[in-house]
Amino acid sequence: MAMRIIHVQHSHILGGVERHVLQMLCLLRDAGHAVCFAGPPDGWLGRQCIAQGIECLDLAMHGMYDLASALKLTRFARRWNADLLHGHAQRGTRYAVWAAKWSGRVAVATAHSTNADSRFAGAQRLICVSDAVRDFLVTRGWPRARLIRIHAGVADLAANAPSRDDARAALGLSDDALVLGMVARFVQAKGHEIAVDALARLRHRDAVLLLAGADDNAVAAAVRARAAKLGVSARLRFLGECRDVAPVFAACDMVLAPSHREALSLSLIEAAAMSLPIVATRVGGIPEVVEHDVNGLLVDDGDHAALAAAIDELADDPVRQWRLGAAGRRRFQQRFGLEPMREAVEGVYRDVLPSMPLPLSSGAPA
Repeated sequence: MAMRIIHVQHSHILGGVERHVLQMLCLLRDAGHAVCFAGPPDGWLGRQCIAQGIECLDLAMHGMYDLASALKLTRFARRWNADLLHGHAQRGTRYAVWAAKWSGRVAVATAHSTNADSRFAGAQRLICVSDAVRDFLVTRGWPRARLIRIHAGVADLAANAPSRDDARAALGLSDDALVLGMVARFVQAKGHEIAVDALARLRHRDAVLLLAGADDNAVAAAVRARAAKLGVSARLRFLGECRDVAPVFAACDMVLAPSHREALSLSLIEAAAMSLPIVATRVGGIPEVVEHDVNGLLVDDGDHAALAAAIDELADDPVRQWRLGAAGRRRFQQRFGLEPMREAVEGVYRDVLPSMPLPLSSGAPA
Protein backbone atom coordinates (compact mmCIF):
# COMPACT_ATOMS: atom_id res chain seq x y z
CA MET A 1 0.00 0.00 0.00
CA ALA A 2 1.52 3.28 -1.13
CA MET A 3 1.28 6.10 1.40
CA ARG A 4 1.55 9.88 1.36
CA ILE A 5 4.00 10.95 4.06
CA ILE A 6 5.25 14.35 5.23
CA HIS A 7 8.49 14.42 7.21
CA VAL A 8 8.83 17.50 9.42
CA GLN A 9 12.20 18.69 10.70
CA HIS A 10 13.57 22.10 11.65
CA SER A 11 17.27 22.48 10.89
CA HIS A 12 19.80 24.59 9.02
CA ILE A 13 22.87 22.44 9.73
CA LEU A 14 24.31 19.13 8.62
CA GLY A 15 24.17 16.47 11.32
CA GLY A 16 23.04 12.94 11.99
CA VAL A 17 19.35 13.82 12.23
CA GLU A 18 19.41 15.64 8.91
CA ARG A 19 21.22 12.80 7.18
CA HIS A 20 18.72 10.32 8.61
CA VAL A 21 15.69 12.31 7.46
CA LEU A 22 17.07 12.67 3.94
CA GLN A 23 17.85 8.96 3.81
CA MET A 24 14.32 8.06 4.94
CA LEU A 25 12.71 10.38 2.40
CA CYS A 26 14.74 8.87 -0.44
CA LEU A 27 14.13 5.28 0.69
CA LEU A 28 10.37 5.79 1.04
CA ARG A 29 10.15 7.55 -2.32
CA ASP A 30 12.11 4.76 -4.01
CA ALA A 31 9.73 2.23 -2.43
CA GLY A 32 6.81 3.89 -4.21
CA HIS A 33 5.45 6.24 -1.55
CA ALA A 34 4.74 9.94 -2.08
CA VAL A 35 6.97 11.97 0.25
CA CYS A 36 7.36 15.61 1.16
CA PHE A 37 9.80 17.47 3.38
CA ALA A 38 8.41 20.28 5.56
CA GLY A 39 11.03 22.60 7.00
CA PRO A 40 13.41 25.46 6.18
CA PRO A 41 14.45 25.22 2.52
CA ASP A 42 17.69 27.16 3.05
CA GLY A 43 19.34 24.60 5.37
CA TRP A 44 21.42 21.59 4.36
CA LEU A 45 18.43 19.25 4.49
CA GLY A 46 16.17 21.56 2.49
CA ARG A 47 18.80 22.08 -0.20
CA GLN A 48 19.45 18.34 -0.44
CA CYS A 49 15.75 17.58 -0.78
CA ILE A 50 15.46 20.11 -3.60
CA ALA A 51 18.50 18.60 -5.32
CA GLN A 52 17.00 15.12 -4.97
CA GLY A 53 13.71 16.25 -6.52
CA ILE A 54 11.77 15.71 -3.28
CA GLU A 55 8.73 17.93 -2.85
CA CYS A 56 9.25 20.57 -0.15
CA LEU A 57 7.03 22.80 1.95
CA ASP A 58 8.76 25.97 3.15
CA LEU A 59 7.99 25.84 6.87
CA ALA A 60 9.76 28.29 9.16
CA MET A 61 8.73 26.88 12.56
CA HIS A 62 9.98 29.90 14.50
CA GLY A 63 10.42 28.53 18.02
CA MET A 64 7.89 26.16 19.57
CA TYR A 65 4.79 28.36 19.27
CA ASP A 66 4.65 29.55 15.66
CA LEU A 67 0.91 29.36 15.00
CA ALA A 68 1.30 30.54 11.41
CA SER A 69 3.61 27.62 10.62
CA ALA A 70 1.29 25.15 12.34
CA LEU A 71 -1.69 26.37 10.32
CA LYS A 72 0.31 26.35 7.10
CA LEU A 73 1.31 22.73 7.67
CA THR A 74 -2.28 21.82 8.57
CA ARG A 75 -3.67 23.30 5.35
CA PHE A 76 -0.95 21.68 3.30
CA ALA A 77 -1.59 18.24 4.85
CA ARG A 78 -5.25 18.52 3.81
CA ARG A 79 -4.50 19.86 0.33
CA TRP A 80 -1.73 17.33 -0.31
CA ASN A 81 -4.00 14.56 1.00
CA ALA A 82 -1.34 13.29 3.42
CA ASP A 83 -1.89 9.99 5.20
CA LEU A 84 0.64 10.66 7.91
CA LEU A 85 3.01 13.29 9.31
CA HIS A 86 6.34 12.14 10.72
CA GLY A 87 8.01 14.62 13.05
CA HIS A 88 11.69 14.47 13.96
CA ALA A 89 13.14 15.62 17.27
CA GLN A 90 11.17 17.98 19.49
CA ARG A 91 10.39 20.89 17.17
CA GLY A 92 9.53 18.81 14.12
CA THR A 93 7.26 16.63 16.23
CA ARG A 94 5.55 19.63 17.83
CA TYR A 95 4.36 20.91 14.45
CA ALA A 96 3.64 17.47 13.00
CA VAL A 97 1.38 16.66 15.97
CA TRP A 98 -0.51 19.95 15.75
CA ALA A 99 -1.04 19.64 12.00
CA ALA A 100 -2.09 15.99 12.26
CA LYS A 101 -4.62 16.74 14.99
CA TRP A 102 -6.12 19.73 13.19
CA SER A 103 -6.24 18.01 9.78
CA GLY A 104 -7.48 14.62 10.99
CA ARG A 105 -4.25 12.80 10.12
CA VAL A 106 -1.91 10.50 12.02
CA ALA A 107 1.35 11.67 13.61
CA VAL A 108 4.45 9.54 14.20
CA ALA A 109 7.63 10.89 15.80
CA THR A 110 11.28 9.94 16.02
CA ALA A 111 13.33 10.74 19.12
CA HIS A 112 16.97 11.29 18.23
CA SER A 113 18.61 12.14 21.57
CA THR A 114 19.07 10.98 25.16
CA ASN A 115 18.36 14.36 26.74
CA ALA A 116 15.03 15.51 25.28
CA ASP A 117 11.66 14.09 26.27
CA SER A 118 9.07 16.85 25.83
CA ARG A 119 6.96 17.80 22.78
CA PHE A 120 6.33 14.16 21.81
CA ALA A 121 2.87 13.85 23.35
CA GLY A 122 0.22 13.47 20.68
CA ALA A 123 2.18 11.15 18.39
CA GLN A 124 0.55 7.77 17.85
CA ARG A 125 3.95 6.06 17.95
CA LEU A 126 7.37 7.23 19.04
CA ILE A 127 10.34 5.69 17.23
CA CYS A 128 13.65 5.68 19.14
CA VAL A 129 16.90 5.48 17.17
CA SER A 130 18.57 3.37 19.87
CA ASP A 131 17.89 1.38 23.01
CA ALA A 132 19.63 4.18 24.91
CA VAL A 133 17.04 6.70 23.70
CA ARG A 134 14.17 4.34 24.54
CA ASP A 135 15.55 3.63 28.02
CA PHE A 136 15.94 7.36 28.67
CA LEU A 137 12.33 8.03 27.69
CA VAL A 138 11.08 5.21 29.94
CA THR A 139 12.87 6.81 32.89
CA ARG A 140 11.02 10.02 32.05
CA GLY A 141 7.64 8.33 32.29
CA TRP A 142 6.86 7.35 28.70
CA PRO A 143 5.04 4.00 28.26
CA ARG A 144 7.48 1.40 26.92
CA ALA A 145 4.74 -0.27 24.85
CA ARG A 146 4.44 2.83 22.65
CA LEU A 147 8.21 3.21 22.14
CA ILE A 148 9.64 1.39 19.14
CA ARG A 149 13.39 1.07 18.76
CA ILE A 150 14.49 1.15 15.13
CA HIS A 151 18.22 1.52 14.66
CA ALA A 152 19.16 4.10 12.08
CA GLY A 153 20.70 2.55 9.00
CA VAL A 154 23.34 4.01 6.71
CA ALA A 155 24.49 3.48 3.15
CA ASP A 156 27.38 1.09 2.59
CA LEU A 157 30.27 3.49 2.00
CA ALA A 158 32.71 0.70 1.20
CA ALA A 159 31.21 0.14 -2.24
CA ASN A 160 32.42 3.49 -3.64
CA ALA A 161 35.28 4.41 -1.33
CA PRO A 162 38.72 5.20 -2.75
CA SER A 163 41.67 3.00 -1.91
CA ARG A 164 43.70 3.67 1.21
CA ASP A 165 46.64 4.83 -0.90
CA ASP A 166 44.55 7.21 -3.02
CA ALA A 167 42.75 8.63 0.03
CA ARG A 168 46.02 9.29 1.82
CA ALA A 169 47.66 10.78 -1.24
CA ALA A 170 44.74 13.21 -1.64
CA LEU A 171 45.22 14.35 1.96
CA GLY A 172 49.01 14.47 1.82
CA LEU A 173 49.42 11.67 4.36
CA SER A 174 52.29 9.22 4.37
CA ASP A 175 51.69 5.50 4.06
CA ASP A 176 53.24 4.69 7.43
CA ALA A 177 51.54 7.39 9.52
CA LEU A 178 49.04 6.39 12.18
CA VAL A 179 45.87 8.11 10.99
CA LEU A 180 42.96 8.62 13.38
CA GLY A 181 39.61 10.06 12.34
CA MET A 182 36.67 11.87 13.90
CA VAL A 183 33.61 12.64 11.80
CA ALA A 184 31.45 14.78 14.05
CA ARG A 185 29.93 18.22 14.44
CA PHE A 186 31.96 20.60 16.56
CA VAL A 187 29.70 20.64 19.61
CA GLN A 188 30.66 20.04 23.23
CA ALA A 189 28.91 16.67 23.38
CA LYS A 190 31.29 15.11 20.82
CA GLY A 191 34.37 15.38 23.06
CA HIS A 192 36.90 16.78 20.59
CA GLU A 193 38.94 18.12 23.50
CA ILE A 194 39.36 14.58 24.87
CA ALA A 195 40.70 13.43 21.48
CA VAL A 196 43.24 16.28 21.45
CA ASP A 197 44.36 15.48 25.00
CA ALA A 198 44.75 11.81 24.03
CA LEU A 199 46.72 12.74 20.91
CA ALA A 200 49.22 14.61 23.07
CA ARG A 201 49.73 11.50 25.27
CA LEU A 202 50.24 8.93 22.52
CA ARG A 203 53.49 6.97 22.32
CA HIS A 204 52.98 6.99 18.56
CA ARG A 205 54.24 10.50 17.87
CA ASP A 206 53.55 10.19 14.13
CA ALA A 207 49.78 9.99 14.73
CA VAL A 208 47.60 12.40 12.76
CA LEU A 209 44.02 13.23 13.73
CA LEU A 210 41.58 14.05 10.92
CA LEU A 211 38.63 16.18 12.05
CA ALA A 212 35.71 16.25 9.61
CA GLY A 213 32.94 18.73 10.40
CA ALA A 214 32.10 22.39 9.94
CA ASP A 215 34.81 24.12 11.98
CA ASP A 216 33.77 27.76 11.97
CA ASN A 217 32.36 27.95 15.50
CA ALA A 218 33.53 28.56 19.06
CA VAL A 219 33.99 24.86 19.86
CA ALA A 220 36.36 24.40 16.93
CA ALA A 221 38.26 27.53 17.98
CA ALA A 222 38.65 26.07 21.48
CA VAL A 223 39.96 22.81 19.98
CA ARG A 224 42.57 24.75 17.99
CA ALA A 225 43.63 26.66 21.09
CA ARG A 226 43.91 23.45 23.12
CA ALA A 227 45.99 21.79 20.42
CA ALA A 228 48.34 24.78 20.30
CA LYS A 229 48.74 24.71 24.07
CA LEU A 230 49.57 20.99 24.01
CA GLY A 231 51.92 21.34 21.03
CA VAL A 232 49.99 19.06 18.67
CA SER A 233 48.57 21.58 16.19
CA ALA A 234 50.70 20.19 13.37
CA ARG A 235 49.17 16.75 13.91
CA LEU A 236 45.57 17.94 13.47
CA ARG A 237 43.88 18.21 10.08
CA PHE A 238 40.68 20.26 10.01
CA LEU A 239 38.81 19.04 6.92
CA GLY A 240 35.69 21.17 7.27
CA GLU A 241 32.22 19.94 6.37
CA CYS A 242 32.55 16.83 4.21
CA ARG A 243 29.59 15.83 2.08
CA ASP A 244 31.36 12.58 1.21
CA VAL A 245 33.06 11.04 4.23
CA ALA A 246 34.14 7.81 2.51
CA PRO A 247 37.57 9.27 1.54
CA VAL A 248 38.12 10.36 5.15
CA PHE A 249 37.40 6.89 6.50
CA ALA A 250 39.45 5.27 3.73
CA ALA A 251 42.53 7.18 4.91
CA CYS A 252 42.14 6.11 8.55
CA ASP A 253 43.60 3.29 10.61
CA MET A 254 40.94 3.72 13.29
CA VAL A 255 38.05 6.02 14.18
CA LEU A 256 37.52 7.85 17.47
CA ALA A 257 34.33 8.89 19.24
CA PRO A 258 35.15 10.32 22.69
CA SER A 259 31.59 11.57 23.06
CA HIS A 260 30.12 12.75 26.35
CA ARG A 261 26.60 12.03 25.07
CA GLU A 262 25.48 10.08 22.01
CA ALA A 263 22.12 8.68 20.94
CA LEU A 264 23.64 6.29 18.37
CA SER A 265 26.29 7.83 15.99
CA LEU A 266 25.86 7.35 12.26
CA SER A 267 29.56 8.03 11.71
CA LEU A 268 30.50 5.01 13.82
CA ILE A 269 28.12 2.83 11.82
CA GLU A 270 29.79 4.13 8.65
CA ALA A 271 33.21 3.40 10.14
CA ALA A 272 32.08 -0.15 10.87
CA ALA A 273 30.88 -0.47 7.27
CA MET A 274 34.39 0.55 6.19
CA SER A 275 35.91 -2.25 8.34
CA LEU A 276 37.60 0.22 10.68
CA PRO A 277 38.24 -0.50 14.36
CA ILE A 278 36.70 2.08 16.69
CA VAL A 279 37.84 3.58 19.98
CA ALA A 280 34.95 5.29 21.74
CA THR A 281 33.39 6.14 25.06
CA ARG A 282 30.91 3.91 26.80
CA VAL A 283 27.98 6.34 26.66
CA GLY A 284 24.44 6.41 25.25
CA GLY A 285 23.91 4.26 22.17
CA ILE A 286 27.60 3.79 21.34
CA PRO A 287 27.73 0.27 22.89
CA GLU A 288 24.92 -0.70 20.50
CA VAL A 289 27.35 -0.06 17.64
CA VAL A 290 30.66 -0.92 19.32
CA GLU A 291 31.10 -4.04 21.43
CA HIS A 292 34.25 -3.92 23.52
CA ASP A 293 37.08 -6.02 22.04
CA VAL A 294 34.74 -7.31 19.33
CA ASN A 295 34.72 -4.44 16.84
CA GLY A 296 36.41 -1.76 18.90
CA LEU A 297 37.49 -0.63 22.35
CA LEU A 298 35.37 1.29 24.85
CA VAL A 299 36.67 3.64 27.55
CA ASP A 300 35.04 5.76 30.22
CA ASP A 301 33.72 9.20 29.39
CA GLY A 302 36.28 11.97 29.87
CA ASP A 303 39.26 9.64 30.40
CA HIS A 304 41.77 10.89 27.84
CA ALA A 305 44.53 8.72 29.33
CA ALA A 306 42.45 5.58 28.75
CA LEU A 307 41.62 6.75 25.24
CA ALA A 308 45.31 7.23 24.45
CA ALA A 309 46.21 3.83 25.93
CA ALA A 310 43.53 2.12 23.83
CA ILE A 311 44.78 3.82 20.65
CA ASP A 312 48.39 2.84 21.37
CA GLU A 313 47.29 -0.71 22.19
CA LEU A 314 45.56 -1.10 18.84
CA ALA A 315 48.31 0.67 16.90
CA ASP A 316 50.80 -1.90 18.21
CA ASP A 317 48.71 -4.83 16.98
CA PRO A 318 47.79 -4.70 13.26
CA VAL A 319 46.27 -8.19 13.39
CA ARG A 320 43.90 -7.10 16.14
CA GLN A 321 43.03 -3.99 14.15
CA TRP A 322 42.07 -6.20 11.22
CA ARG A 323 40.04 -8.55 13.43
CA LEU A 324 38.06 -5.73 15.04
CA GLY A 325 37.51 -4.04 11.68
CA ALA A 326 36.22 -7.25 10.07
CA ALA A 327 33.85 -7.80 13.00
CA GLY A 328 32.58 -4.24 12.61
CA ARG A 329 31.81 -4.89 8.96
CA ARG A 330 29.78 -7.97 9.90
CA ARG A 331 27.95 -6.02 12.60
CA PHE A 332 27.03 -3.33 10.09
CA GLN A 333 25.66 -5.88 7.62
CA GLN A 334 23.62 -7.65 10.31
CA ARG A 335 22.12 -4.65 12.14
CA PHE A 336 22.37 -1.34 10.32
CA GLY A 337 21.26 -1.80 6.72
CA LEU A 338 18.97 0.66 4.97
CA GLU A 339 16.27 -1.74 3.83
CA PRO A 340 15.58 -3.24 7.27
CA MET A 341 15.24 0.30 8.63
CA ARG A 342 12.81 1.32 5.87
CA GLU A 343 10.74 -1.84 6.32
CA ALA A 344 10.55 -1.32 10.08
CA VAL A 345 9.42 2.30 9.70
CA GLU A 346 6.84 1.28 7.09
CA GLY A 347 5.60 -1.30 9.58
CA VAL A 348 5.03 1.46 12.15
CA TYR A 349 3.11 3.51 9.58
CA ARG A 350 0.88 0.58 8.63
CA ASP A 351 0.30 -0.26 12.26
CA VAL A 352 -1.08 3.18 13.10
CA LEU A 353 -2.90 4.10 9.91
CA PRO A 354 -5.80 1.61 9.94
CA SER A 355 -6.71 1.84 13.61
CA MET A 356 -5.97 5.51 14.44
CA PRO A 357 -5.15 4.67 18.12
CA LEU A 358 -5.34 7.22 20.88
CA PRO A 359 -2.42 9.68 20.95
CA LEU A 360 0.63 8.88 23.00
CA SER A 361 0.48 10.35 26.49
CA SER A 362 2.61 10.30 29.61
CA GLY A 363 3.47 12.30 32.66
CA ALA A 364 6.01 14.25 30.58
CA PRO A 365 5.09 17.81 29.66
CA ALA A 366 3.43 18.38 26.29
